[in-house]
Amino acid sequence: MPDKNLPILLLMKKKHCLFIIFIAVFFPQLVFSQQMTVKRAAYFRKSQPLSEMAAVLPGARDRSWKDSLVRNLAFDEHHPIMHQLTPAQLDPVRQISAPSIPNAGPILNFAGIGNVNSVYPPDTEGDVGRDYYFQMINLSFAIYDKQGNLLFGPVNNSTLWNGFIGPWTGTNDGDPIVLYDELANRWIASQFAVNTSNGTYWQLIAISETSDPLGSYYQYAFEFPAFNDYPKFGIWPDAYYASFNLFGSYVRVAAAAFERDAMLVGDSNARMILFDLPPNAGAWSMLPSDFDGNPPPTGAPNYFAYFTDDGLGALQDAFKIWEFHVDWNNVNNSTFQPVTSLAVAPFDAYFCDAPRGACIPQPNTNQGLETLSDRLMYRLQYRNFGTYQTMVACHSVDFDGQAHAGIRWYEFRKTDSNPWEIYQQGTWAPDDLNRWMPSIAMNTIGDIALGYSVSSESYSPSIRYTGRTANAPLGQMNLQEAEIITGSYAQSNFGRWGDYAMMAIDPSDDTSFWFTTEYIKTGWKTRIAKIQFDTSFSVSAFAGPDTLICNIIPYNNLHSSAQNYRTVLWTTSGDGHFNQPNEPHAIYFLGPQDKQSDSVKLTLTAFSYDLISVSSDSMTLFLHPSPYSYAGKDTLICVGDPAYLHGTAYNTDSIVWSTYGDGYFSEPNLLNTIYFPGTNDINKGHVNLRLTAMPTAPCFVPIESMMKVNIHVCTGTNEISKGNPVIEINPNPAHHIVKIHLKGFSHKTLSLRVMDMNGNILFSRNFNSISSEIIQTIDLNLVPTGTYIIQVIQDQQVTQSKLIKN
Repeated sequence: MPDKNLPILLLMKKKHCLFIIFIAVFFPQLVFSQQMTVKRAAYFRKSQPLSEMAAVLPGARDRSWKDSLVRNLAFDEHHPIMHQLTPAQLDPVRQISAPSIPNAGPILNFAGIGNVNSVYPPDTEGDVGRDYYFQMINLSFAIYDKQGNLLFGPVNNSTLWNGFIGPWTGTNDGDPIVLYDELANRWIASQFAVNTSNGTYWQLIAISETSDPLGSYYQYAFEFPAFNDYPKFGIWPDAYYASFNLFGSYVRVAAAAFERDAMLVGDSNARMILFDLPPNAGAWSMLPSDFDGNPPPTGAPNYFAYFTDDGLGALQDAFKIWEFHVDWNNVNNSTFQPVTSLAVAPFDAYFCDAPRGACIPQPNTNQGLETLSDRLMYRLQYRNFGTYQTMVACHSVDFDGQAHAGIRWYEFRKTDSNPWEIYQQGTWAPDDLNRWMPSIAMNTIGDIALGYSVSSESYSPSIRYTGRTANAPLGQMNLQEAEIITGSYAQSNFGRWGDYAMMAIDPSDDTSFWFTTEYIKTGWKTRIAKIQFDTSFSVSAFAGPDTLICNIIPYNNLHSSAQNYRTVLWTTSGDGHFNQPNEPHAIYFLGPQDKQSDSVKLTLTAFSYDLISVSSDSMTLFLHPSPYSYAGKDTLICVGDPAYLHGTAYNTDSIVWSTYGDGYFSEPNLLNTIYFPGTNDINKGHVNLRLTAMPTAPCFVPIESMMKVNIHVCTGTNEISKGNPVIEINPNPAHHIVKIHLKGFSHKTLSLRVMDMNGNILFSRNFNSISSEIIQTIDLNLVPTGTYIIQVIQDQQVTQSKLIKN
């Protein structure tokens, strides 16, 4: 973070001042002293398995507290000579030639978490492991299998620290990071806690005990001297490294090393080494390096980096590299210092006078989107190829001096004991569309993938990617651009965008890329795509097998899929509708005409990325009639007389009468029966009776009908239910914590869902290996009051029950 006096010095003409500036920029270690502190984790706890924790369901959060803590107007506050800038120049390394290799598009493309917490921006982050994809955003997370099926969530990020008591208790503050530690086959997830009960600042870190992200976690809390904003993590063999922008009495940068070996075994004394830089260090929004594939050489430092822009107070456009050496045996030997300043091709990171560069245009609104072009974008990815080491990095630039955003990207190389050098650099801006908020990564064969957001005055914010094969001309992307998903609206209420995206490498093959970021539909949403540089893939659609369902429940198609598509579309031969007709997995809600029919055909059509190739597939829903019950009209009896009942029911396996009073039935399983009122019924003056029709497969929802026998006032006791399998909900109605108890299901895989009355899935969890009973705890604290559906799907059969939130 440059000293606010530095721009004034830049305008002075005296030689001794210029000399001081030269020393400060190129040899900052000579003019500032950094403060190193060592802290142990102030709090530690091993959690119960995530699958057994009370899942905190997302809800709207008040985030106004953050406005008073974060001075996010990076350009205005951190670069006070903004209005003295010289006119921007054309970018000298802008790529003009069109890429030559066709793009088949992602091989997997599915919806991530949406804006379930009503916050801006999403801070989209996610990483891929050997068996799972783990996405974490503001302020929630979800876990998927590697076919894109939702296994758990979305739930609040605070679920990971549920039961971890400290000043942060009850907070869910955000700026999350999740990474897969491929050396240890573990997961590390983190977010800050700054809106605390005592005004302290914390970084919460959770390390999975095993490779299973649904298992137990080692929970750590480390205290910081000031607001630890914008944390970014990198995995290294000797530590988990992180960078922060600290907001306090002054703004500066900090770098931390967390004791990885100790944290992996759940050592409560795990340490953090923190270097707190003064403002004249010249750094801003550093990134630590995060390695993929082969680990770095033994004893290699972790590399931190940032850039300087000569238009923003620096002497030159440069890429700055620092080294963090950690020594856990003698922490006083640890160092954090600058080692390399590389002059890069000229660029301009300044876009417009709007705060944080909020000048990315959108259709039908004057609201610009923020570029965050004052910093490198996550990640700074590192690879060790043996004979040489690489780092790739990227950030947003104004490529033509007309406030058009392009993406400057770099590959740096280091050999033996030689310093880092620029191997190649380029600016991806093939047309006048704005491209920004990027993330970049290189795979084990040297291919590079670059994902980003796109927008213009006529093009809604969408998601695209491009790439280069290892043999492409230096500085050039040779893979044609592909669109992961097309946006449909503008974000007209907020300028915040990003604040980061994530391009990850699949450790299973070390060649596939996984990218996630946001786009605009009705509000912001996120997307997850798996990318391989192979033109042999063709578009395909599978609508799922023909299925028999009950004609009163929506059909949740868990078996449909599509690959290598730009967009999909569900259509029906009936009059029902899909909740998400442009997603491979969609819930179909039967229409009135559907319910009168024996079947309805559903068709999934997938369109390729060039919109030329099309693949369609159909499946038939066979509709089984639902049961019907009618208890009869309300009636009046005299005290001492029984009630003679004549119910009606069909399409039923059996029926049962039940009472809300204390009387009894002569034959509770016959339609024509007699009810004898109890003492309480008589004293209260009336009683409600219920006729329940038990369905035959595949219908599993009993149909109830009520009637009132007037004697006096009505009351209620516990509802009596029959049937196997069973969903028990306790308590119901509920206000906060509720336990869902599943009994009588087989040992086969089943899916548990919590849905609202519109069919939207609020929570989902798959159980692959189950015992005779399952208990799932749910936290309803942030869920609006109303009626919800608890649904269990097993062997294409659905069992469901109602849950009332009061």
